[in-house]
Amino acid sequence: MKKFESIRYYLMFFIITFFIILLLPITNVRAADPDTQTSYDKDITWNSGTSSINSYQELEIAPGISLGYAFGLTQDTNGKVKSMSDDTIAKPTTFSGGNIYGSKINVFLNDSGNYINSIFQGSHDSTDSSINKQQVSFTSPDFIVLPTNTNFGLSGVNASKYALLGGTSNTPYMQNKKFYIGKDSNGHAAYKIVGDFIRGSGTGNDVFDLKAEIVLRASPTNSAIVQRELFLSNNSSKTQSFQILYGEDTKLADNDRVLVKDLGNSNGLYIENGTYKLMVTNEMPDGFKYYAGQTFSTNMNWISGFDSKTGAGAESKGYKYGDAIAGSTSLADSSYTLKWDPTTLNPGETAHFGSTMGVTANPYALPVVSKTYTNQTNTSGTNNIGDNLKFSLKVRNNGYGSSWTYEELKDTIPDGLQIDPTSIVLTYNDGSSVHINASDYNASTKTLTIPPTLSLSDGQEATISYNASITRDGSGKTLTNTAYFTGHDTKTSSKTYDASVDIPVKKSSFNFSFKKYVKNVTNGETGFSESTDAKVGDIVDFYMIYQVTSDSTDTLNAGTKLTDDLPNGLVLDGKVHVKGPEDTTPYESNQINTGINAVKPGQTVTLEFNAKVTSAAVGQVTNVATVSGGVSSSNEVIGDMVSNGASVNVQKSDAFVEVPSLIDFGSTNIYGKKMILNNVTTKGELIVTHPDSNSFNVNVSYDNNNSKTQMKNYNNDTLQADDSGLLFIRQRTNKYTDTGTWQPLTASGVSIQTDTFPGSQDNLNLSDYVGVNDWQIHLAPGTAAGDYTGTLSWNLVESV
Repeated sequence: MKKFESIRYYLMFFIITFFIILLLPITNVRAADPDTQTSYDKDITWNSGTSSINSYQELEIAPGISLGYAFGLTQDTNGKVKSMSDDTIAKPTTFSGGNIYGSKINVFLNDSGNYINSIFQGSHDSTDSSINKQQVSFTSPDFIVLPTNTNFGLSGVNASKYALLGGTSNTPYMQNKKFYIGKDSNGHAAYKIVGDFIRGSGTGNDVFDLKAEIVLRASPTNSAIVQRELFLSNNSSKTQSFQILYGEDTKLADNDRVLVKDLGNSNGLYIENGTYKLMVTNEMPDGFKYYAGQTFSTNMNWISGFDSKTGAGAESKGYKYGDAIAGSTSLADSSYTLKWDPTTLNPGETAHFGSTMGVTANPYALPVVSKTYTNQTNTSGTNNIGDNLKFSLKVRNNGYGSSWTYEELKDTIPDGLQIDPTSIVLTYNDGSSVHINASDYNASTKTLTIPPTLSLSDGQEATISYNASITRDGSGKTLTNTAYFTGHDTKTSSKTYDASVDIPVKKSSFNFSFKKYVKNVTNGETGFSESTDAKVGDIVDFYMIYQVTSDSTDTLNAGTKLTDDLPNGLVLDGKVHVKGPEDTTPYESNQINTGINAVKPGQTVTLEFNAKVTSAAVGQVTNVATVSGGVSSSNEVIGDMVSNGASVNVQKSDAFVEVPSLIDFGSTNIYGKKMILNNVTTKGELIVTHPDSNSFNVNVSYDNNNSKTQMKNYNNDTLQADDSGLLFIRQRTNKYTDTGTWQPLTASGVSIQTDTFPGSQDNLNLSDYVGVNDWQIHLAPGTAAGDYTGTLSWNLVESV
């Protein structure tokens, strides 16, 4: 016998726009010199000795196609990728006019063994191998070192005169060159050229004596991206000032006439030729701030693309993804230049400059992931205990003709940080956002796991953000937080990429702890813990203890405030019992929020109250408390001090904790023909609670004959179903990874899986059943244009 318990939810879920789409024609990384064993590039192990010949490394994009990088020649006379044992990379460079020969960066694609260049390359088919070695990237200056406070302004920057690898009178600026090979923590090779950059003599502003390290390495994120880096160290006894540029003569495969286009959001540029695409970004530590495209010419001025008065480039013009930035939309022999702010180095100091470069082929995605944070409490650049940090975890698809399905985001919060699980937000490429259910955070493992259920086409991005406060466990430490992004495109299987950020925390003379616990009074629990199970109507007891720890040398001055705003689903039941730092017994209060007197090291403030679980509570309800407005006895302004979250897992007979709020089928022009569309995004999650042991299933229904639920546009036009149906869901058999079969949605409902789900489920996340490409709509030829919205219902069906 089957027992049906139907819980109906409605939501607006379809937005389909019919129109023609017009397409336009981490941690700071530091390089380590093995001779001095510095701590730069701590994830790279450098060989103890130098190397006299080059080698190359490849990063797989998909079977048969890889991104390669090296210094020097990596193709044979037939244009095949091959190790050519280039022995010129540690030798002095030579130069003629605007060209520089030797020691040049070489980033390329290996497409089924064929060498695909990403910038202009010279001859590779000469019978004289020395000519081929000298022709690598010879028209591109790579890094350029400009003097500051010049009277020539932004003009006349010639490669041979100002490039790091340039020189005058046949004397190169880069002397005593050495070549090193290393390996990063992912097993990828890293390469660097080290030497002394000597330019000029006397005391002029174009006189330099710097140690230079040019580093070529794979991105630590596991993406097929190369980082091109420069480290300049002032080993002299005087202060030195300069400005760094990076320039390249563009050419992609056989196309020397390519448009330079903007990636949008001031992140960099790209070029494409119909088959391949190259991207240059500033999305790494110490990335460039300015960039410009310009026409290439012999002996050219490498800053001609920047504003001659302000020095600004394409980054200042508000370009969107795909906008041409080289001053013309006509194909031309183009080039690009990257620029950083001027730098001043005192003796002994080191500066770092970097950019990323990726090359891919149609139709492969190229995910670029990053994790950053901003201190919401202060802008001094110092992170203190109690400061509130906002973390942003971004993934961007820099692919070509691709679609990347974002499957999962996983982030384990390190000790020293306390996340606010109610602050988690997913922001889509169009700027819209949804709050992520707090149950996606597991407090016992401190792990955030989110199924974003969206896809990203070329140039699109999505960001997950949350707030976290610094706890006393982080005092005097550098906290490392790593996020893992998993997804796939239409041609490759799932792959995980990671991004890290370091959070240095100042050691404070003021330390505290702030803990919050809960127990279920109705169930007779005697011990407190960080979570408990409850039903509607149960009474739960919250207990919190704030302490200035005994190892603190400072006191918390009077005048702070303790606040605890109960979340939806919990209401205060009875009196609040407060015990101040000088109290021997608690006193009663009618409200939770209270002021705090001065708290000395070793003293505590406790607060205890009962709360009733109401019918508004669904799933996991998390409660946190905050002590704000604090100043220590040494006049240190303390940020908000936030407790851990104490959670109540609300058990109901059946419940939908969350259902999708939007299913988006994108935009199309049907040209009067029948068309089938898969969804491109699902906003929101599908989370259910089913506490008893009976198995169950989840049904979804849609009634296209009901005027209250059927999809309509602004003109009240409706969508007509054909013989097979209108809306479909990919019904699985017994797991979400099944291929599934398309089943039409009916007024009576269809299950998302043919097999039942096991009972005793609390916050079961089924979002992978209703994500990208899990919904389908069949459009009739006469469908009218417009945005369509409709309503569907969700039901839990229980078996007994």
